[in-house]
Amino acid sequence: MVQQVRRASTGKGAYALSEKRETTRAQNREKIEAAAWTIFSTIGLDAASVRDIVAESQVSPGSFYNYYGSKEAVFDEIVDRLIRRIREETAAARAGAGDFEVMLFEAYLAFMNLILPMKGGAAFFELNQHHIRSRLFGATQIEAMLLDIETDVGERIEIDRLSPIKRHILISVLFASGTEAIFAAFRSGVYDAGDLAGFLTRLFTPGIVSAVHPDLAKLHE
Repeated sequence: MVQQVRRASTGKGAYALSEKRETTRAQNREKIEAAAWTIFSTIGLDAASVRDIVAESQVSPGSFYNYYGSKEAVFDEIVDRLIRRIREETAAARAGAGDFEVMLFEAYLAFMNLILPMKGGAAFFELNQHHIRSRLFGATQIEAMLLDIETDVGERIEIDRLSPIKRHILISVLFASGTEAIFAAFRSGVYDAGDLAGFLTRLFTPGIVSAVHPDLAKLHE
């Protein structure tokens, strides 16, 4: 009986130790990522060093290398988390929209409202834009997001009338235009999410509708 109690007690202790260790790991990763965001938003990925991130995070160099092998690995994690949030929030915005034009506006607005207010966001995107661009296209998360967009657009307008290559161009342009609008907004210092979302919606809606329904476009000539 004593041995059983001792084994149970030991098991609980091991579980508590393991839980504490996982909490510490999570906290250290959060510190490292927060510090990396600050450093990347201040001097950029190219000029940054692991030493800079470690000093800002106050986590030991050994702990840093336990979680990340390089500064690029932390950067990739930050960008990956950002892409996941963009995918989730723009998908939720599209889901609540009735027609194509409203869907386009709400998705752009959700995207702008997520990115533009971020503390340090302007500097992060400006200093690291070539790295961000290189990681966006071809990334698994982005490909999944483009499929989500294609499905949602297809439920509101007959894009299946277009060839596969034209559908791919259409969806890629919709995503890329939002990204380029973010870069332009940060460069100019103009952060009006509603105005940007409205501009992109007005810019693309008539062209997409006429591309999908050229017969309707001819009737209005």
